[in-house]
Amino acid sequence: SFDADAADLDEDDLVKGISDPAEQALALAREKALHVAKRHPGRWVVGGDQVGVLDDGTPLRKPADKDDQVAQLLEMARQPHRFFPAVALVKDGVVVDSAADSVRVVFRAFDAATARAYVDSGEGAGSCGGYEIKHRGAQLIERVDGSLQAVLGFPLLLRAPGYHMGEHF
Repeated sequence: SFDADAADLDEDDLVKGISDPAEQALALAREKALHVAKRHPGRWVVGGDQVGVLDDGTPLRKPADKDDQVAQLLEMARQPHRFFPAVALVKDGVVVDSAADSVRVVFRAFDAATARAYVDSGEGAGSCGGYEIKHRGAQLIERVDGSLQAVLGFPLLLRAPGYHMGEHF
């Protein structure tokens, strides 16, 4: 069993000065886990986050409104994007382990009418990049190069280099 406990931190402040998206995701995962662990002494805490960028380096973000969401989707239809999910395991203020992954997503070609129809479905408005792969957003995708779980935001099959089960448990 587990409890979900949101960190509610200023994410922009946590990644200030970090330009690499994988390092941003790791910093967010670690800081969130450390913050939540203070409220749960003696318990294992898993923190996670992901950062998305277009192949040209433009950061993906949660859309400001429907027009912004359409614009982001159309930009992603023109060029692939990457997600950098990260996780951190913390206990009693100590980061026991952390790891990040990288996944490339290629959208199929589609027009503004398709993007608008997706946006009008109400899906993806609160998600990085403005879509959700676990629902209708899967129809926008041509292929995923990497772990589907990582695109969903929590890389379940991720193993840190040099990690051996039993080393920490």
